[in-house]
Amino acid sequence: MQALRQSASCRSGALRTGAGLSRRFNTVQARLITDPKSNASFPLAQRFWEGEEMHCLGSGTRVKKVLVVGVQVYSIAVYAEGERAAKELGIRARGGFFEGDGDYCAALLDGAFGKAVVFKLLRDISGQQFAEAIDEALGPRMKLTGEGGALADFSAFFSTRQLPKDTQIALVWPLAPPGHDVQLQGLVVPPGAGVDLETTAPQLRISSPGLARALFELYLGDGSIVPEGRAEWARGARALLESDEVKRATRKGGSG
Repeated sequence: MQALRQSASCRSGALRTGAGLSRRFNTVQARLITDPKSNASFPLAQRFWEGEEMHCLGSGTRVKKVLVVGVQVYSIAVYAEGERAAKELGIRARGGFFEGDGDYCAALLDGAFGKAVVFKLLRDISGQQFAEAIDEALGPRMKLTGEGGALADFSAFFSTRQLPKDTQIALVWPLAPPGHDVQLQGLVVPPGAGVDLETTAPQLRISSPGLARALFELYLGDGSIVPEGRAEWARGARALLESDEVKRATRKGGSG
């Protein structure tokens, strides 16, 4: 019976109402978040090679116009360290910070907790195409901040690779310990490779806070290239906030 409940929960994807959103992060049966547009799925809870366990906040599909046709290129999920993110979101909420989706996404972008994006490719592309797309989007900003070399290193990492359909790309922006440089870390997982993201060392490490922020802002920022996903990630942040409010209420109730 429990297995049947687990299967049904996986198929349901990202729940949208208040109680459902809370269960999305707390029930042991809910294991996957499904992109409603592409049907790509991502683990609800994921531990990467560094930092605390992260929670998937939702996913969206990058659609690019080819001639007049919208082509699905990849699905992308955003992750955040659940406990730390929930606590910080709670502090911001009590300070009256939140009004709309943009405020929640800004809190995810600015928050002092580890975060990650995971791409699942929906078609064959070359690493050169992936690198050029990122370079086109971030190049002017990186040159302005004097971090063009970091972007060049990022592009060089991908430019010689082939990225067939179902390849996964994990990019992690961990919380840097005091006195350490902020790093953008990455790993490319070929289709069917069965790589454990918790124990596999990243293939890419670039010390560049500017690049890390610019890359995540490409998706979480006001000019997001996956606007539908941005709404999902804001919804996921609200769910984390709910979990913090429940914990606070439980502690207060227990103290009496």
